[in-house]
Amino acid sequence: MDNFDLKKYLAEGKLLKEEAVINKSAFTIVDNEDFDYDEELKKAGPNAEMFSLVDGYIVDPNFKKYHSGTQEILGLADEQGHEWEDVESYFNSVEGHENAFKDYPDNSDEIPDDVLRDEAMVYGTDYGQFYGGDRDDYYQE
Repeated sequence: MDNFDLKKYLAEGKLLKEEAVINKSAFTIVDNEDFDYDEELKKAGPNAEMFSLVDGYIVDPNFKKYHSGTQEILGLADEQGHEWEDVESYFNSVEGHENAFKDYPDNSDEIPDDVLRDEAMVYGTDYGQFYGGDRDDYYQE
């Protein structure tokens, strides 16, 4: 299979995107405050990013391989100070976002605002404001 084309294979429906499994074995946990952020990312590779856990940090070496919508939502959550309860909750979030964006082009500008808003809202009540509209539209008492 020298000429195997994964994109063509996916487009033909022979393999569904949701069948792709996120590699959970390559991540690193940093559980103290005495570490060098840049060094940890460098060790993890060029696709890595670090996110806060309640009791430490997770270095995800696959982050830049995720759908652009997943990257945007996780980045927004991190920017707003979200901490994942544990490693499992982080990966459940990643898998959930990947599944939500699988039917959209890998360009967050082409994902409808309401889809981005729905995904962002799982992290709290302030996220709707980032995707347009009136805050009152999203927060019903």
